[in-house]
Amino acid sequence: MFVLHHRYNLFPRLLFKLYAFGLFIGGIYSVPPIRTKKNPLLAGLTIATVRGFLLNFGVYYAVKDAVGAAFAWSPKVSFVARFMTAYATVIAVTKDLPDIEGDKANQIETFATKAGVKRVAQGASLCLFANYVHAILTGLLSAPGTFNPVPMIGGHAALATMLVLRFRQLDPDSMSSVKKFYKHVWDLFYLEYGLYTLI
Repeated sequence: MFVLHHRYNLFPRLLFKLYAFGLFIGGIYSVPPIRTKKNPLLAGLTIATVRGFLLNFGVYYAVKDAVGAAFAWSPKVSFVARFMTAYATVIAVTKDLPDIEGDKANQIETFATKAGVKRVAQGASLCLFANYVHAILTGLLSAPGTFNPVPMIGGHAALATMLVLRFRQLDPDSMSSVKKFYKHVWDLFYLEYGLYTLI
């Protein structure tokens, strides 16, 4: 309780509410009796909300507040919040791929145990590819000067190509291949943050 009170005095009210909300849904993800991680849909929503929206919006809002600037939505921040929320949703679905054998042994229900590695990987790759197409179209259709076109269009085209190549290398029957595919999903996630600094 002291920690929350201390945070309340440090942050503006909206940021404190976002922090408390993130702390709450992050807590019920792992802490009994609720443990939303046991339900694939609830786990996905939790991860997408925290890693996608709250993280990106919260950091942007905090930086604006720290430098004394008035908050206003930036097209770039709006884009990265949308893009990363969609991406975090895919991570929430694929996170159980490397653990599928253990989950089956312990009768833990996940998207991977229900649909199988191949179908989950295909669906995840299609969603991520659509996300990259969305990024490219955003760059093409936005007003001139909104985005730097080379990283926004060319950079996302390059990452989409990497995604397709990584998916083609996946052998759903090989656990080492599945783990490698999942690692590549995370690699592309962090490369997006690097690209964001250029767009």
